[in-house]
Amino acid sequence: MSVSPIEYRYGRKIIKDIFSEENRIKYMLEAELAISRAQEELNVIPKGSSKKIEEVVKEGIDPKRVKEIENEVKHDIMALIKAASEKVEGMDYFHFGITSNDINDTATALQIKQFMPYLHEDLLKLGNSLAKLVLKYKKTPMLGRTHGQHASPITFGLKMATYLAEVNRHIERTFEIKSRILVGKALGPVGTGASMGTKGLEVSKRAMSSLGLGSEIATGQIVSRDRYVEFVNLLSGMAASLEKFATEVRNLQRPEIGEVMENFNPVKQVGSSSMPSKRNPIDSENVCSLSRMVRAMVTPEIEGSITWHERDLTNSALERFTIPYSCILIDHILVKMEKIFSNLYVDDRRMLQNLMNSPLSISERIVSELTLRGINRQDSHELVRKASMISYDIHKTFKDALLEQSITDHIGEKELDEILSPVSFIGSSEAICDEILREALKNGSKQ
Repeated sequence: MSVSPIEYRYGRKIIKDIFSEENRIKYMLEAELAISRAQEELNVIPKGSSKKIEEVVKEGIDPKRVKEIENEVKHDIMALIKAASEKVEGMDYFHFGITSNDINDTATALQIKQFMPYLHEDLLKLGNSLAKLVLKYKKTPMLGRTHGQHASPITFGLKMATYLAEVNRHIERTFEIKSRILVGKALGPVGTGASMGTKGLEVSKRAMSSLGLGSEIATGQIVSRDRYVEFVNLLSGMAASLEKFATEVRNLQRPEIGEVMENFNPVKQVGSSSMPSKRNPIDSENVCSLSRMVRAMVTPEIEGSITWHERDLTNSALERFTIPYSCILIDHILVKMEKIFSNLYVDDRRMLQNLMNSPLSISERIVSELTLRGINRQDSHELVRKASMISYDIHKTFKDALLEQSITDHIGEKELDEILSPVSFIGSSEAICDEILREALKNGSKQ
């Protein structure tokens, strides 16, 4: 019986397989083998000791058998050791000089290492979809909105460029973080490696290097959890960006705005069980909902980083959720967000209509024009403010309200008509779009 929606509703199989019991056991055995080989190279254990472990790694171990033993011995790594010993006899130096979390933490690092290329690919694909929107709509004017109210004009391409810039930074962070999070250890129960004499640190470094990982140096029994906190925070930051993007899609899809819309299949898709006319932004809402779950994983991970002395078990159970669930869900919503943007319906005519129907959106431009013509900036602001309030309260046109404030003493009426047109007041929007697109190209070349 499935209980977690992760099992039957959310997440790609290819990502869930990374965090499966089978894959984790495989990585645990690979960690044991790498450590054993390093011990052999440094003459900590007799030559040939790792050959037996190689046989176990090739054959694999049934997770069900490991679980059966764990139910008896109440210890996951001892269950793994016993299950391995059942497969191949004579493994006299199996798990020599190390402790459970040398294996557990190294396996976790290997899982994250396997996951990172998918995360990078997800971000690149999302960035590519955004880049196409930036390129196509960098000159398309629309209303800017601040505080939920109409503001100065922007372009739709610029809006998408701000999102692409965030994605660019997330890509950079995934590169920057690797050396700090892809780290394992083989230094025993208190971090001294004492059972390996003075060679423990070198064993750990060699073993981790052979696995493509960094090696924890100063630690207790476990890899320091500030590393995991940073990783989960990285994913949480991505989730926050995705909710921001999805929320904007939801808002712009509201009928009273109607500037974009999620892809909707009118032949088969159902919007509501009671109102068949509905076209709801369900994918964007799903992204928002699950992004909150990703961010919710930060608190337990931070709490789990605080352990007694060299180690206790307070981090153990919660990390069976925080790391796999964060990875599976962030991948799920990154893929979904990419599909939303790659299939987004953009109504540029409605954008223009909404902009032209909001004459007060050009108030910033009037202030600037008056100031450039020699009027004190604060006086210019007050003149336009008064005209705006009249337009609001008495429902006069903005132009008529400006004329009441004797604006023609400074700007002729014909020129005022030109200035009141919002479509040309988009500043450096196009140049900004082009610069962000160049950044995206650089990130793509880092693959």
